[in-house]
Amino acid sequence: MTLTAGDCRVDDDIRRAETLPAAAFTEPGFLAAELETVFRTSWQLLPERGDDPRPLDEQVAARGSRVPVSLLGRPLFLQRGWDDDTLRLFPNTCTHAWYPLVLGADRGPTLVCGQHGRRFDCEGRFVSQPGFKQAPDFPRACDHLTSLGVAGWRRMLFARLTPGSPAAPAFDDVFREIDASLVNMPPPTTRIPTTEVREIAGNWKQHAWNYLDRFHIGYVHRPPGGLADAIELASYTTELYDDAVLQWVYASRPEDGFDPAWLPERFHDPKGRRVFALWWFVWPNLTLNFYPWGLSVNVYQPIPGRPDATRFLWYQWAIDPAKYQERDRRWLSSQVDAEDVDALAQVSRGLRSGFAPRGRFAPDDELGPHWFHRKVAAGVAPALP
Repeated sequence: MTLTAGDCRVDDDIRRAETLPAAAFTEPGFLAAELETVFRTSWQLLPERGDDPRPLDEQVAARGSRVPVSLLGRPLFLQRGWDDDTLRLFPNTCTHAWYPLVLGADRGPTLVCGQHGRRFDCEGRFVSQPGFKQAPDFPRACDHLTSLGVAGWRRMLFARLTPGSPAAPAFDDVFREIDASLVNMPPPTTRIPTTEVREIAGNWKQHAWNYLDRFHIGYVHRPPGGLADAIELASYTTELYDDAVLQWVYASRPEDGFDPAWLPERFHDPKGRRVFALWWFVWPNLTLNFYPWGLSVNVYQPIPGRPDATRFLWYQWAIDPAKYQERDRRWLSSQVDAEDVDALAQVSRGLRSGFAPRGRFAPDDELGPHWFHRKVAAGVAPALP
């Protein structure tokens, strides 16, 4: 089945809107279209390297340092400037015969390709290569490396695979409202060394959709002993922005909530209730989950060619190490994760059944999912017939 832009249209009016069709979650062609549109123009968290326990920003802190990284199956490398200390991101592919340029952590004022000796400076400019002295009109623009978008935020590094695209929002615009909500919060500076990367069932959009869905909390995370017990579900609030969604809720027990001094005044409650968490979703597949103990970062990363699976990345940063040790008991971190993973595995079977119609959105409870489906439909439309 080949989906068209018309097949995937999601009405702006949530009262009339239908979800994306089931084929959008199962068809390899639709995933390929997403990777060429949604994931090329959006900001993506660069995964940490498995061979070095340090955060990426530490690995490229020294001038001239460079490390290879991979994003959505694309080989890249980070490069710190030798003269200007600027951090840059380049394709890890030589412009001569496509050999990988950076095979491991390295440092120096220039970079030499290990196949034919083509040399580049730290700004990605071609410097020299044996055998090309007599070549006319050389070097050309395409002999230099393409500089891709890179930005840093709270010890994390982000990349954008399409340089200078007018369809791509500026990084500061994406994170403006997020920063505003965190202006009083101590930064989570202690990186927990255990990074979890695992493959889970379900298309990446299923996991993003589930994350944005407050409606399921009373059922999948039901009482007794579930997330629905730990929060005042009736206070659940969803705030929609251009490229991010904030969900927040008051804690059932004030001691499990934020110190009010950590949050802007708009979150303060005259009754003394305290905010349980700030759950930020950043388009298209990143979640930043702020708790009184610190920050849990999740990425729902698509796997090229495999629409039925998601690579799940989980990083954690602590603000209060003592509270971090209680995250499973008081904030139900592992329990909620296990319940969501199981629920999405069940949904995946329904998607493959051949009996999955386009659903409707509950107007009062599914603002986030409706926002997400509209963003996907609009983002992928240019690649669809």
